[in-house]
Amino acid sequence: MQLVEKEQGGFLPFTLLVLFLVIVVVVVFITKGTRKIPVQYAKLTRGRKVYGGQRHFLPLKVNQAGVMPVIFASALLSFPQLMGSAVGWTWLENAFRVGAWWYTTLTVVMIYFFSFFWNSMMFNPVEMSKNMKESGSFIPGIRPGKRTAEFLERVMTRITLAGATFLALIAIIPSQMAMWISASVPVEVAYFLGGTSILIVVSVALDLVDKLNSALLMRNQGGFMSGGAAAAGKRRKGR
Repeated sequence: MQLVEKEQGGFLPFTLLVLFLVIVVVVVFITKGTRKIPVQYAKLTRGRKVYGGQRHFLPLKVNQAGVMPVIFASALLSFPQLMGSAVGWTWLENAFRVGAWWYTTLTVVMIYFFSFFWNSMMFNPVEMSKNMKESGSFIPGIRPGKRTAEFLERVMTRITLAGATFLALIAIIPSQMAMWISASVPVEVAYFLGGTSILIVVSVALDLVDKLNSALLMRNQGGFMSGGAAAAGKRRKGR
């Protein structure tokens, strides 16, 4: 029995480390994931020159709402527990404690609600289709105007559903993991495997990496341009 417990004690930290790495990779993948919609610009002929006709992509992020739905859901669901502890209603406090059935179910429902609500406020397919029509761009195979708006709304609904599912899973992982590992390790370890903390840390890290890449790119372009200007000045002096 002691040998079995030692084997489980040595295997559990390795399992938690692997789970942590897998969750971080999945969070990074979903956070950076986009749905690229092809956009074609109409060709304009003026004299002998042809303008436009270029093809670009409209990137739609899978997790466009970010961590806000999880924050809103956890903030609202903390009030019933505080009220139950203040008034003395034990049944209300137990029903809305972290990991309880009511708490988990309402967390998932509110994350879906706030994800769709946030994206509906930030993304307007009718206005976007109107702007595309005015700029002379269109989605290949989709008529400009109403058809484009319906297509963008349908795509955004599917993307929001996938992003909300991802956020719901990340939000309920700590409570479920706490029930599994509470007998072996402290409960606080479970909160390193999900929740708002890992979403915020990964988002800040990715934002920092993007800013560093932009700064390095601007520095390289500046060095290249200054080098070209210096070379041109030397050629002029040589002449």
